[in-house]
Amino acid sequence: FKGFKEALNITPFRKLCIATFFIFNSFNTIAAFSFFIIVYHMFGGDAGAAGIWPTLHGSLGALATTFIVIPIVTKMSKIYGKKQTFLISQGISIIGYILFWFLFVPGAPYLFLIALPFFSFGIGGLFVLMMSMTADVIDLDELNTGKRREGIFGAIYWWMVKFGFAIAGLLSGLFMSWVGFTPDAASQPEGAITGMRLFYSGFPIAGTLFAMWIMRNYDLTEERAVEIRKQLELKKQICD
Repeated sequence: FKGFKEALNITPFRKLCIATFFIFNSFNTIAAFSFFIIVYHMFGGDAGAAGIWPTLHGSLGALATTFIVIPIVTKMSKIYGKKQTFLISQGISIIGYILFWFLFVPGAPYLFLIALPFFSFGIGGLFVLMMSMTADVIDLDELNTGKRREGIFGAIYWWMVKFGFAIAGLLSGLFMSWVGFTPDAASQPEGAITGMRLFYSGFPIAGTLFAMWIMRNYDLTEERAVEIRKQLELKKQICD
């Protein structure tokens, strides 16, 4: 508990945890909605007619993250810095969520594929950058305390991720209940699918905007991280 408190007292690390919680939580809250939107909105509730389109949403999104987002975000971070790249990548993901509202078109399922690369910048950019930024925080903590505590910081960060995932499961059920959607029902009440689509685009946009606001004044820059590592090396040389 002492280590937990000390880690979260470090402002840059606290910002990383909060931003991750809101982005990952909002993403997972609406993750299952894509299947229902594709089946009920685009194919009139006929899962057989929907075929592989729900699967393509997830699989092509994962491929876009691996082969498009990660290389681009890695390159951008070297040019613009981690914080600025984080803000840019999350801004791109917001474009993706907006596009989904317009590109989930009945009779033209291929259109939503256009939004997938934009949408994939959210989670892809998040975990590429946050792990590297957490490493900078660990160096800062070592400089201030003399302790090297990767285990504590890693455990706390991934606890926040799992906590967000758990909350997302609760929120998914609440949202479906609020709009009156019943999974596996032959038909849905009027407005249920529209409500689900509003949550699908609106909720992650809200979570992402809040995370961007939290990170707007993140001050552990690349220059500061390099200076910290130099000071650590100097301390080690003195000790040796």
